[in-house]
Amino acid sequence: MVKALVAIVFGLSLVAPVVTAAPAQPKAAVSPKPAKPDWSELTPAQQSVLAPVKDDWQELDTLRRSKWVKVANAYPKMKPVQQERLQAQMKEWAKLTPEQRRVARENYKTIKKLPPEKRKQVKAQWQEYQQSLVAKPEPATDPAAATTPQ
Repeated sequence: MVKALVAIVFGLSLVAPVVTAAPAQPKAAVSPKPAKPDWSELTPAQQSVLAPVKDDWQELDTLRRSKWVKVANAYPKMKPVQQERLQAQMKEWAKLTPEQRRVARENYKTIKKLPPEKRKQVKAQWQEYQQSLVAKPEPATDPAAATTPQ
């Protein structure tokens, strides 16, 4: 789970939200504007790229939607490896709960504020961690298989 969160933090840096404070306004005086663009307003190509976040689209505000649209517009210019990575990360992002997404955004902001040398150090530590996961065999799920016959 930690691996997925950190990968999303690094991989989806383009879509990290900008925190804005909206002034308090009376509810009766202001009717909320629907967020734009609506899913139906996206091109078929954009819908195809953004398919992993389709179920969450209605909950996104205009700012987040516009950032996802920018990602979709940049997608055709990416190398195939980058496209695959983006699709995988979007699927992982879509699986996260709102609380996990909030934590990922906070982690992104924290890492973004670090000096470049410290960011490189954090990235190197993350890569070492990922490599250690690859090097370790998966633990046996069957308790009988984990015991050694005597």
